[in-house]
Amino acid sequence: MAMDVIAERAGVSKATIYRRWASKEALVLEALRRAINPLDDADLGSVRADLTTYLGNLAERMATGNMADVLPHLIEWSVHDPQLRAQLDDYVAHRRRPLVAILQRGVERGEIRDDVELDTMVDAFVGPFIYRKLLTGAPIGAGFVDDLLDLLIPTITA
Repeated sequence: MAMDVIAERAGVSKATIYRRWASKEALVLEALRRAINPLDDADLGSVRADLTTYLGNLAERMATGNMADVLPHLIEWSVHDPQLRAQLDDYVAHRRRPLVAILQRGVERGEIRDDVELDTMVDAFVGPFIYRKLLTGAPIGAGFVDDLLDLLIPTITA
């Protein structure tokens, strides 16, 4: 989408938009940040239940949400724009927190070994979603979430 179209739809000038956002890419990232709420880290009493809910919601968003469609473009743009890269890194860090919290609760309850590197596990849980969305186009649904949990949970449980 061109900046003139964005300005027209917003009822402002392009100059007004550029005063607030340095680039179209930064505007897109900010719009996504505001439009897509972080996933909930609800405590359902077990790490399996918490992960099933969290990853099920992620699967739904990846299948139907705007972020999944825009993500490849943001990654590409961020390679050439250090400021956008920093904003994207901040966005991703913010989105990782609920999953880290779920895993940390699992450690505290004794369900997950205390020697597990939580950031690595976040990558292991989320990475397959991104791989399927960006590279293979394979379905991301409840069956995929169950298969992923069946594969990964035994590697981290106490």
